[in-house]
Amino acid sequence: MKRNLLIGAMLLVGASTYAQKDNVGIGTMKPEQSAILDVNSTNKGLLMPRMSLQQRNAIQNPAKGLIVYQTDLLSGFYFYDGNEWKSLGNNTSEKSVAGTDGDWTIIGNAGTNPTTNFIGTTDASLAFRAGNEPSGFIDISAVSQRTTFGYQAGKNVNTNYNTAFGFQALRGTVGGTGTGNLAFGNSTLVVNNNGNDNVAIGGGALNKNTNGSGNLAIGGNAMSENLTGNYNIAIGSQALRNGSGPGLNIAIGSSALQFEAGSGNIAIGENAGANNTAGFNNLFLGKSAGQNETGSDKLYIAGSNTTTPLVYGSFTADFLAVGGVDATSAKRDNLSSSYGLLVRKGILTEKIKVATMTSTDWADYVFDKDYKRMSLEEVETFVKENKHLPNVPTTEEMMANGNDLLKTDAKLLEKIEELTLYIIELNKKIKVLESQRIEK
Repeated sequence: MKRNLLIGAMLLVGASTYAQKDNVGIGTMKPEQSAILDVNSTNKGLLMPRMSLQQRNAIQNPAKGLIVYQTDLLSGFYFYDGNEWKSLGNNTSEKSVAGTDGDWTIIGNAGTNPTTNFIGTTDASLAFRAGNEPSGFIDISAVSQRTTFGYQAGKNVNTNYNTAFGFQALRGTVGGTGTGNLAFGNSTLVVNNNGNDNVAIGGGALNKNTNGSGNLAIGGNAMSENLTGNYNIAIGSQALRNGSGPGLNIAIGSSALQFEAGSGNIAIGENAGANNTAGFNNLFLGKSAGQNETGSDKLYIAGSNTTTPLVYGSFTADFLAVGGVDATSAKRDNLSSSYGLLVRKGILTEKIKVATMTSTDWADYVFDKDYKRMSLEEVETFVKENKHLPNVPTTEEMMANGNDLLKTDAKLLEKIEELTLYIIELNKKIKVLESQRIEK
């Protein structure tokens, strides 16, 4: 009965239909025995049901093996395998994008015009996905204005002026509101939430930053452990890597200020200030300069990790030591309380000038009328007993306290002026004696 109905339907459309036992032929009197339906023609084809993707997906309970021709998007023949619709064959001419104005193919196009042919949208945004995860987004709308590219790049930070390139770059956390950030490199600014105006360039740079703002990190793992520190500059692999302080540090060089948790520090050079963990306002210049210094307000200029740097200074004590002075010695600390400059090995100079602070620093008081000087006999007795002139430091005192140029010059001048007065007195006595001799 069903076969007769089918044959009748085919006759109604004007086809030459011939039926045999268990099979039907269209356009042939001898249909193939192995085919339930044999369609034969030299000038016509078999037309399958044609429909859009939306219409195809609207078919209720499609039978396994059902075939249709899809007319839009990835157009072609599709069959239902019992679970999903699949394309028939491996047609390399399938379109990746379909439309009435032209198609792009997955094997490339020729004869394109860049002014009229493009991949993209005419809307304000363009999105890409990989593994159904955001993997690229360009948005010029007033709400977003962001550009991201890379698996999960910028996934959770949907606010203005952010740019991210690389695997999970600026992925952020749900509800992130940070703006003006630039993340370039795998795992840069991964968990940034509300941090603004950060620049991270290099794998892992500012990796754990959450709310820190105004940071510049260039280099693999530069500032990777920073959470909330602000306005830091780290240039070099692992520079300020484990820094977790309030900010305002500058580290230039591989591993410079690597463990810094303080603020206001400047380190330039590989490993410079690397192990300073909580110092403030230090300045380290040179490879490994001050690598193990843990204090604050220190100055190191050196080319290695040494406790006798070329230059050492203390900003709080207003003290500077030059020439390889031991930066850990108690003697240095004692000297810093009394002096502003310590020079090891001495100074070679073409000119030196020592300033006097008050009039009492100089020795012109010798000429005052009230000045009392010792008689020559008293000077002679003093010298015999003490082996040095009165008011002049002894050898032992010089060894212990050093030579204060101003004080020493003043004492020498005092003796010269006293000597001058002695000579003047002797000269007067000589003239008196000469006059007495002439009178006789």
